[in-house]
Amino acid sequence: MNKHFILQGSIVPLITPLDKHEELDVAAVEKLVHFHVSKGTNAIFLLGTCGEGPSLTDAVKVQLIDTVLGMEEKLPVIVGLAETATKRTVELAGKLQRERIAAYVLLPPVFQFAGTVEEHLLHIRSVQKVLKSPLILYNLPKKNGGQLIPIEVVRILVEENLIIGIKDSSGDLDYIKKLLQIKEAYPSFRVMNGELRTAMDALKMGVDGLVMSYTNVDPVECLELIQAVRLGESERAHELQKEFLDRWSAFPPGVSFIAKVKSILNAKGLCQNYCCMPTISSTKVGKEQA
Repeated sequence: MNKHFILQGSIVPLITPLDKHEELDVAAVEKLVHFHVSKGTNAIFLLGTCGEGPSLTDAVKVQLIDTVLGMEEKLPVIVGLAETATKRTVELAGKLQRERIAAYVLLPPVFQFAGTVEEHLLHIRSVQKVLKSPLILYNLPKKNGGQLIPIEVVRILVEENLIIGIKDSSGDLDYIKKLLQIKEAYPSFRVMNGELRTAMDALKMGVDGLVMSYTNVDPVECLELIQAVRLGESERAHELQKEFLDRWSAFPPGVSFIAKVKSILNAKGLCQNYCCMPTISSTKVGKEQA
């Protein structure tokens, strides 16, 4: 088990570059990894929501992981696990096991929802049991029937030393406050923010870093936002937060955030803008957003 990985800083939930047949664009994967290495990103998160993890075929998931792990760049790589029920998640975890994976990021079941504390614990413990690398929880209510992972679940798992951290993409600052209270009691537990709209506020509250889709398109400024907050440079932090939101709002209403990211990266020459169907690729924003 990789015991040296520290969940902190700016981690990119990397998009999965695809061709028009939804097969992996290996050359674009390599471009994107080189891009993030050169810009100072602290780690790469594969198969997250922005990476369309639950939508990809298992063959593409395996090829993506093996491509990134096979590159000379040795940034820490964490891998998302998202499935419709516990047994399917356990089977997926078995297929995606690799020695150099720093940690796995587990989303609650995305169809057979966990509704009680007991159901959440059953799911998480079942998956954690088969993993050879540390486990991070992923709190994303939009994909979990609108439910937050209960704070009691997080507390129990931290007490049992079964998780090293959580990525919270709820945008619920009160929930983040409760997570940080757990961190006070267990300092090695890490709390990461994944919601663009609350990035600055979450950093001010004391989260350990950011794991945002926006990091795909501007990794340098995401690192700068973390630094600005840590140095107490409030004016610069506010400028950066506004810039991030303005860039997103330049797209027409209804455009998927994945399509937004791929559109900007396409304009930068880093990947094609194909998404998993039924998401429609965006061509509405061109090089002025790159």
